[in-house]
Amino acid sequence: MTARTAIVHARTMPWVEAAVGRVRSIAGPTPLTSDAVLAIGLTGFALITEVRASHPVTAAALAAIGTMSLAWRRRAPTVVLAVTAASLFGEKVLANPRMALSIAVLIALYTVAVTHRVLTTAAASSLLLMGAVSSDVARHGWLISDFDDQFFAYIMAIGATCALGYATQLSRTREELGQVREAQVEAEHAGREQRLLQQEQARIARELHDVIAHQVCVITALAAGADRLILTEPQRAKQVLNSIEAAGRQALTEMRALLRVLRTDPAEGGRAPQPELTQLPSLVEQMNLAGLPVRLGIEGQPRPLPVSVEVTAYRIVQQALTNALKHAGPAHAEVLVRYRPQLLELDIHDDGRGIPADPQTGHGLIGMRERATLAGGCLLVGAGPAGGTRVLAKLPIPAGQR
Repeated sequence: MTARTAIVHARTMPWVEAAVGRVRSIAGPTPLTSDAVLAIGLTGFALITEVRASHPVTAAALAAIGTMSLAWRRRAPTVVLAVTAASLFGEKVLANPRMALSIAVLIALYTVAVTHRVLTTAAASSLLLMGAVSSDVARHGWLISDFDDQFFAYIMAIGATCALGYATQLSRTREELGQVREAQVEAEHAGREQRLLQQEQARIARELHDVIAHQVCVITALAAGADRLILTEPQRAKQVLNSIEAAGRQALTEMRALLRVLRTDPAEGGRAPQPELTQLPSLVEQMNLAGLPVRLGIEGQPRPLPVSVEVTAYRIVQQALTNALKHAGPAHAEVLVRYRPQLLELDIHDDGRGIPADPQTGHGLIGMRERATLAGGCLLVGAGPAGGTRVLAKLPIPAGQR
């Protein structure tokens, strides 16, 4: 979506939502409106049929009370069931009840079955059945000829209504649980995407910091040296300027590689080539030209390592030397790379001014610790053996790649 499309979308959405709301208000009435329409319709039908009852006024009043109460069936299901049942029982005692009132009672019972627990519905059904039988006995007396058929009809009607209501309740419960699960899955998916995004942002931030901070620091140190040598040792000053150019080109190359990764579709796969430990001699030479004498030592048998370990190790050495170049003052540094059977150790120390009062601060130290932690290792920063600062990192090598 372009910016212009987004603006148009934002401006038109309120009008679209208002139109949808008006359509829904016409096509899909609210539950209260539906219940009111149902109650009015049943009341009209009851009043028409009750005209031929033996007690038309009383029967019409009972029918109107019972059917009109359905307008509140969602708000007070048990109360509405009691009102409709009492109206039905009253009509059964006074006269033969019409179909409208019986339908109203079953609708009220269905509402109770949908909204209440099974025990509540069972109790209401039992009371309704006893009330219906009692009203029949009160009007016709005991042992009427079709008592068993009438009793069976009551049980079938009440049972079918309760079963339908309970099935509806289960269906709605399953639908709600499905919506809850869907919302949970969406939340987990969004959280996972957010974590991945944060991890990728942190990775890019570390790469940018390592590339820019190191190269700019080297260029600054080389430029300061060239300024001092340009009159006394022009040839060496020219060599330093060439080193500045090389450092700048390297910084641009690494920056372009990072930008290429950011602009590439993830489906296309692949990241830019990453630095390796075999490039440490070039890094040491660069630091020597920048004014920090560095000695590189290797212990153990060098061997190819996983890309993640190689990149992490190179960046830690690069950042540690950059910090020494920036903060140690006139100093010497040493880099020891120890190849162990199960891990790779990095020991970078200098004999300069030493660590600051709070070694936890600074993007460089934070980035080194994050890299070591992500690789499953650890990193310690403290005083060196001859003063200055020491950075000690231990990076485990995966079992299948040792």
